[in-house]
Amino acid sequence: MKTLRQLSLLFAIYLGAVWICSLLPFSFPASVLGMALLLLLLFTGVVKPRQVELGADLLLENMMFLFLPAGVSILEYYPLLRGKVLALVLIALITLAVTLAASALTAGAVAALLRRRRGGA
Repeated sequence: MKTLRQLSLLFAIYLGAVWICSLLPFSFPASVLGMALLLLLLFTGVVKPRQVELGADLLLENMMFLFLPAGVSILEYYPLLRGKVLALVLIALITLAVTLAASALTAGAVAALLRRRRGGA
């Protein structure tokens, strides 16, 4: 029951983001705005991490199932992509390397910041 309540809170925040995006005069992804809203609510203390922890963990643990429909729908466009497979694989590998490097640098910067905050330990 607790997990269902937390999932409901997460989806309510997302629905709020969808509503806000519908009011904007330009196109903006509601998922990105929803994450920004959740971050803002967590930073301000309106939502406590324990109020969304179980729901977020459940979504993260089952993330691969959320991407299956998108992956399967790509197969519908195989005739269009057939001649560009090598280029797409190369783009995916470059993107993977850039993402890993950005994640490593961010993690290193956060670790250094935390060490500095704790007094250089």
